[in-house]
Amino acid sequence: MFNYLLLYSINQLQVQRSTASIYHILTGRRSAQTIQDAHFFQITPLYSIYPQLKREDFEKEIKKQISNKYLSVKGEGMVTLTPLGMKYLEDQKSKKLDHLFQGMAYVKRIPIFIDRLFLVIQTFSNLSVENNQFQPISEDLKVQRWVKSYFYNIKDYQVWLTDVYHHLTKFLSKIDPLQAEIFVDRLTGYRRYGLTLHQIAAKHQITIHDAHLLLNACYHQLVDYILINQIDMLTYFLPNKRDGVEKFVTHSASKTYEMLQNGYSIEQIMSYRKLKQSTIEDHIVELTYAIPNFDISNFIESNQLNVIINKIQAISDTRLSNIKQQLDNQYSYFQIRLAMAKARLS
Repeated sequence: MFNYLLLYSINQLQVQRSTASIYHILTGRRSAQTIQDAHFFQITPLYSIYPQLKREDFEKEIKKQISNKYLSVKGEGMVTLTPLGMKYLEDQKSKKLDHLFQGMAYVKRIPIFIDRLFLVIQTFSNLSVENNQFQPISEDLKVQRWVKSYFYNIKDYQVWLTDVYHHLTKFLSKIDPLQAEIFVDRLTGYRRYGLTLHQIAAKHQITIHDAHLLLNACYHQLVDYILINQIDMLTYFLPNKRDGVEKFVTHSASKTYEMLQNGYSIEQIMSYRKLKQSTIEDHIVELTYAIPNFDISNFIESNQLNVIINKIQAISDTRLSNIKQQLDNQYSYFQIRLAMAKARLS
């Protein structure tokens, strides 16, 4: 799985970003550039699907794919797929591995959801046999407090466990058997502790990278399943989305969004927040990607927007300097980036 997603991501970049951009997307770097790249190159589902990935391990995998003749070097930090690499992608395409994730949509929700669910399963498994002495699998105090407040509202732990078992069994029967088995391997109950990722990799003879991704894919599909089938008892475990900004943006950009909604101009936000103009512009571009109906009319006129979008589509190039040059330097980089965001969303 990791090999496919790595090559797929590189192919999406069209040799217009370095491999570092892929690393930041997969690990979920919270920077405006990374979020914008994920949107523009249409790989938001892969955003933050592997936050545990170390840079040195990522670089090793890149070198490995170069050695395997799947990638060729095109410059400093730039690679492209070889015909052999493209054939590998095509052969794996039917598996639709990139469709298993909803990275940016779930980036803030899945870790909390899984921590809550797994700790409740462990807690109720023990309490149902009147065992009050066990080591919680989550050390997160916020998660522990949430679970404590939750279990006070449950009258019969065994009934709850039976209901959850029914829902999870039905879900697991619909996904890849290996993913289902790995999911069960991770569960902790009474006198049964879930396996570590390294233990799972050894048990199933897969790489640690694939162990991480297969498990995460399972989590993403589970949340999809819960929401689609409106399973209230499990939907309750999902943290609420923030009001206003529905899709993922950086914390700083969300602050800018609130001020824009309250009528502040770029100059006023700069003064109030003691930030550079370029930083506020980064936020506005980020918001344009994240919120489809975000109003940018205060920053670019509709006729200007159309001219830039038409030029971008005509030259099929996303490098800002090239676009600016093709437009005879009549538009700012900020205006071009706004147009790029709207062009990608349309």
